[in-house]
Amino acid sequence: MTTNGDKATATTIARADFWTHIAEQVSALGVATRVEMHEPGGRVLADILDPPPPEPDTPGDDDTDGTDDGAEESGLVELTGEDFTPGEEILVALVIRHASADAGGRTRVLIDRGELDIDELPEPVEVVLAGRLSRTVTIRPLT
Repeated sequence: MTTNGDKATATTIARADFWTHIAEQVSALGVATRVEMHEPGGRVLADILDPPPPEPDTPGDDDTDGTDDGAEESGLVELTGEDFTPGEEILVALVIRHASADAGGRTRVLIDRGELDIDELPEPVEVVLAGRLSRTVTIRPLT
């Protein structure tokens, strides 16, 4: 692995450790970073990865009056998931309806754009967090 094309920085890393190492590098840079992977057969994979968002301040750092951070007033809801690959892009999706697969394992869904108003969705509203690389899927209620 080289950084900024500098062969002097070249190191060999195991393929299993690749994304962890890339996530550390992108986090350290703190900016969107172009990543290229050159495979032995000549294939080149490239993507631009964003650094993870900064960690939120821990309660009590600047909170002198003991009140919460205003999440309730703004309508913000925190959802968490685990087992994603470090630095990977996570899809966040609202579940607007459930469907079933037929005997062949297929399904077909028609979406009416009028259904996309969150206030009109049937309770409980669910949120899906899906990792593009790890294929980890987490489903959480939006409460």
